[in-house]
Order: sequence, then C-alpha cells, then structure tokens
Amino acid sequence: MNQLTFQDDKRQFATGKFATLQFGLNLEFHAIAENWKAGNPPAADANGPGRPAYDVYGVGQAGAVKVGAAWIKEAKRGDAIGTKFLTISIDDPSFDAPLNLSTWPTDAKGSVHTIRWERPRRAGANAAA
Repeated sequence: MNQLTFQDDKRQFATGKFATLQFGLNLEFHAIAENWKAGNPPAADANGPGRPAYDVYGVGQAGAVKVGAAWIKEAKRGDAIGTKFLTISIDDPSFDAPLNLSTWPTDAKGSVHTIRWERPRRAGANAAA
C-alpha cells in the first residue's frame, strides 16, 4: 500500500512505502529543523512553495539515503479545499526521471496519508488519445 504514517503529533518524523509494478521504496521523512519556526512548518506564499519541510530518505540494505524533499501545501480548489497535503520530489540515479508524488490525509487526525503519483501530462496532448 502506498502510505505514509507520521509517528508523532508534531509531524517531525514519518515512515512509509511507495511501490509500483517495477519497484518498492521504503521512505522516511525527517523534518528539516532549521526550516520550522517555533514548531511550525514552512509555508508556501505568493512567491512559490517556500522551503521544504522534510528531507526524504530511501531506506534499503545500505541504510538510509537522502533521495528528495517534501513541501507542505494547502488545496486551493475542489472538494479538498483547505486540506494540507505534501508534494514530494524523489530522484535517484537508477530512475529514468524524478518521481513527483503527493500525499493526502486519510484519517481525521491527518497522521496517515495516501501517497499518489500521476503521470505528467504532455503539453498539447489530446486527452482522448
């Protein structure tokens, strides 16, 4: 299951797994302390996504290796308006291209998130094709 679970109420550490038909990746999210002010995560503003809230590590036989970062965002439209979610960028030399993922809370406390991936749409591509 593609899921991320925060291990504490302050959202400083999370573990999860993202899998496809080709591979599975065990993940750890560690809050970047210098980007959190007085226990509050960095926030996006009109100028962009802001600083990342988490370093993302892939965990394997060789231990944990930093593979990316995650930013906290807030849904601005649709059914999820006002919901905080994560956008994640993961890259590794073994990947053909970076993975861009998002997580959305699935429980009332927001401690369990579903990890989602969507194939980027090509500019000008016909949706019916």
